[in-house]
Parts: sequence; structure tokens; C-alpha cells
Amino acid sequence: MKTFTHVKGLFTCIVFALLFNENAAAQPNVTLNLTGTQTVTSGSTLSFTATRNGNNSNWPGGNSQFTFTWSSSPAGVTFSNNPNTTNNSSSSTTATFPTVGTYQITCLVKEGGNNGLSATSVATTVNVTAPVPASIWATSSNGTQISGFAVSNGTYISGPTNIFAPTFPGGSTGGTSTAALGRSAFPSANLGHFYWMPNTTGNNGVVEVFASTSTGANTTLIGTLDVNGASNNSLGFVRLGMGPDGTGWILAGDGSTLFLARFTSNGVNPVTITVVDANVSLVGGSVSTFQNGDLCISGTGSIYALANDGSGVTQIFIGAPNGTNTTLTKRWDLVTPGGAAFTGTVNGVAFDVLGSIYLSTAAGLYFINQNTANGPAGTVECSLIAAVSGLQDLASNVFPSNSTLPVTLLNFSAAYRNGVTALSWETENEVNFSHYEIERKSETGSDYVTIASKQANGNTGRSVYSSSDNISSINDAVVYYRLKMVDVDGKFTYSNVIMVRKEKKAISGISLSPNPVISSANATVRFDASRAAVVNLRIVDMAGRQVLAQQNNVSEGTNSIQVNNLNRLQPGLYIIQLVNGNELSTFKFSVVQ
Repeated sequence: MKTFTHVKGLFTCIVFALLFNENAAAQPNVTLNLTGTQTVTSGSTLSFTATRNGNNSNWPGGNSQFTFTWSSSPAGVTFSNNPNTTNNSSSSTTATFPTVGTYQITCLVKEGGNNGLSATSVATTVNVTAPVPASIWATSSNGTQISGFAVSNGTYISGPTNIFAPTFPGGSTGGTSTAALGRSAFPSANLGHFYWMPNTTGNNGVVEVFASTSTGANTTLIGTLDVNGASNNSLGFVRLGMGPDGTGWILAGDGSTLFLARFTSNGVNPVTITVVDANVSLVGGSVSTFQNGDLCISGTGSIYALANDGSGVTQIFIGAPNGTNTTLTKRWDLVTPGGAAFTGTVNGVAFDVLGSIYLSTAAGLYFINQNTANGPAGTVECSLIAAVSGLQDLASNVFPSNSTLPVTLLNFSAAYRNGVTALSWETENEVNFSHYEIERKSETGSDYVTIASKQANGNTGRSVYSSSDNISSINDAVVYYRLKMVDVDGKFTYSNVIMVRKEKKAISGISLSPNPVISSANATVRFDASRAAVVNLRIVDMAGRQVLAQQNNVSEGTNSIQVNNLNRLQPGLYIIQLVNGNELSTFKFSVVQ
């Protein structure tokens, strides 16, 4: 009897244990695709997907209808598709973050029926920072949208941010999309005007210029001109650039002749366009190369003309407009990283305030640094800094003088660790040179402040300098630095601006094994991730064209991902792009037979 009671009690315990475990396993839960901490700028969006676990046995009281309700703490975030009632296991929303702050994003899932269960996801933290103002503008590939990008010395910060869709009121050439874009600095850098020209076929040499305010308001046809006069040859190449004195320059070609025209910007008021040279001379190149391209204007009024034939020849010509005797001389042949030709179209060129040059292709933004831009003629390798598809013409409203530095700055770099920025720079030829001032600006700061000064060694050879800056008390996630280099007579110039992120880079330490890759074999990419996320892996060729793509879930720490379908790649050089939100990390590799 005692034995029976003991067995019965044991059986009861087992039953209760099984029931407890079953109930524990059956507890509903909800997971989000974005976890940890995300950082965006105000006005940006994030796409969230909430997924309820298991099958309907985890939700025994339901009627196959589940309501997904998104919320933020504090309030202020807006959500699309909210709430959403569905019988699917997941639901997605687009969250818009209009103001600066730190938000906790959650999703509550409740099953239908009177006794329906509910579960709330673990919160995702989103830090919303103030946006960095656009410094370069671009037209979309179909010419129907003008967007802004924030860049600094080859660092892609944010964008594209759509500004407005250009229109063509009162036009007669039948244009419906934009072929050329310019941005003036009048009456100020922030309150200037946009200027653009339509993309037309069969124009018989007629060009039209439209203008708007900096926000895209008050669009007006401000001027028109038959560039080639009596000739009925249509212009296949028409580009526009704005100069520091308010002059608008138009470079147009029909395949055999280049025309240079000008106008004086006057807001959205009518202007007179005149041809200043009906046959621009070229040195070191051919008019036939000007099938695609653009132009921008330096602070000294020099024209930088980008020419691309779409078949591998990309060049930049430089010259000063000189009445009827304008000559543009080839300065550079442009190639992609690794020395390959641009086999696709290269459409846009623009300066930043330092005198560095940006190029646009169908694949994204490319970069030529200030030192190279001020260097000798020859072949120049351009670096891809942002894989943004579908860019056409570029514009900016800065006009660097490209003046000679009072000292030769060989490099300037910064590294952040444990709240301290370590700065270092190397120079040579410190002739009649006084000192360096280190200036810093926080992300939300209005201007740069001097934080340290270093006397020059006065060497004609190389000198190395270093300094440290404790920024642990600065709340902003991004800090900018520059050097003010001062000569003995008080003249000065600035270095390039470098950016320091206080937060750890999302993707780092990329490697590929094996490298080179045998086209018929498999390969594994390894990297460190600062947080769990969904990462888009792309492979692009040296022309910037995407050839392979896959998406992978990664975890915090070291990750290994097998790269699929490498047998589709021809032997040559390629770039792996790992895209995590707005952050792009790259690694170059080669494929052999």
C-alpha cells in the first residue's frame, strides 16, 4: 500500500512536471528583426518586423486572428500599418523618428477571442540624432527627384534625403526628366537656388534653364537659347554648373563640337543665356568622350569638366573660360579601385569645401581626396564611398580655391578608444611656418572650437605630431576634427575634416578565406558585428555593378558566412559590401580559375 502510494505520488509529480514544462514551452513570445541599439538621424525611418513564436498551440485561446500593435516610449514615433490584424506569423511596420531623443520600440501581439493571450517583444533602443546638413545634391537615375547627401572628406554620413521633384513649367523642348543640376550660393549657402535643365531628345540645339528656391518652391523657366544656331543637330550632352560669382555655365555637345554658354543667376527671375565659345578646344581628349559627364566650378572660376563615353573612358578636363578661345586640358584619366576602367556611365562631379571631388555612377558615390585633386596630372583611382543606386548629375554650392598649403600635410588621422580621441599627423617642408591648432566640433555644435595648439618643429624634412582629446563628457555620437595650419605671417589654411564615432562600428575586421577565390570553390567571409542584425552582403565588380547579393542574420561577436554562387563570377577583382543600416563596410578580393 505504501509502495502504491509512493508510486502514485511519483506519477502525479511527473504529470505535473510534464504539464509545467509543456506550459513553459507553450508561453507565447514575440521577437523583432532589429535588436540592441540602432542610431538614425531625425526624420529617418526604420523597418521593423515582429514575429510571434511557434504555431497556434502556443496561443490556445485564439481564433487565428492576431493583432500587432507598435508603440514607442516616449511617444512621438509614428508607425505605418498600426495596428495590424492578421493570421500571419509576422507583421511589418515603418517607424518614422521626427525628433531627437532615445526611444524604446516594442510590439504587443494579442490573439483573438475572449480568452486570447498576449505577448510583448523585448524593446529595441533607437538613438535619434540631429541630421547633418546636405553638402552634395544629386538627381535620380530617371531625373524625377533631387536628393541631398551629407559627406565629409570621403566619409558618407547620410542620405539620400529627397528634397523635391523638379518640374518643367512653360518648357517647349518636351523634357520630362532632369539632365543637369546646379546649386548656387546666393543669397547664402543655405538659401541659394537650384538650377536644372531637362533631358530631351530631338532638341535641335535648344536648351532651357529652370530654377527654384532651396526647398524646390517657385519653379520657373528662367531662360532659353538655341546653342548651335542655324544647325539642326540635337545636343546629346548638356550639363550645368554654378560658379562662385553667381555665373551659371552650360557645356553642351553634339558629338563633334563642344559649346560653352553662360548666364548670371538671379534667383527665379529671367536671365539671358549667351554662347561664349561655339567650339571649345580640347587638349588630350576627344569631344566624342562627352557622352555622359558633368561640370563643376572651382573658387578661382576654373571649369572641371567630367567626360565619360560609357565604354571605359572617363576623364576630367580643366580650363578657364576665355571668351571664344576656351581650352580644356585633360588632367586625369579616372579608374576604379584596382585600376579598372569605368565600363558604365559616370554622370556627375562636385566639390566639397576642402577641394575633394565626388563622382556619381549608377552604382554610387566615388571620391578623389583633396591631396590627389591638388596633385599632378595622370591616372587617378577613385574610391567607392557609398553604394547608392541610380545617381545622375551632382551639384554643390562650395567653390574651393585649391590654394597651396603653407606646409605639406602628409596625413591626418584619429582613433577613438575609451572616451579619448588620439590624433596624429605628419608633415614636411615647414618653411616659415608657425603652429598648428586642433579644432573640434560636436555633431550638434554650431561651430568649431580650438582645443589644443602645437608649435611647429620648423623642419624641412618630416615631422610627426600627436595630441589627445578626452570626449567622454560629450553626449553626441559623432565628433569632427580639423587642423588649422598657421604660417609665420598669420596666413592659415585648414586640413581635411575627419570624423570620429564614439560608438563601435557595426561591422569590422572583414576577411575572406580563401583569397584569391577559386571560381569553382566555396568561400567564407568573416567579420565582427557590434550587435545582432540583418546584414545585406553584396558583391560588385570594379565598375560598381552588383553581381551577387544575399541577406544574412548575424549575431553579436565574430560571424562566419558562406558566400554563395561564386561559380557565377568571372576571374578578376571584386568588392564585398556588407550593408548594415546606413553603414557600408567593404573588402576587396580576387577570383581566379
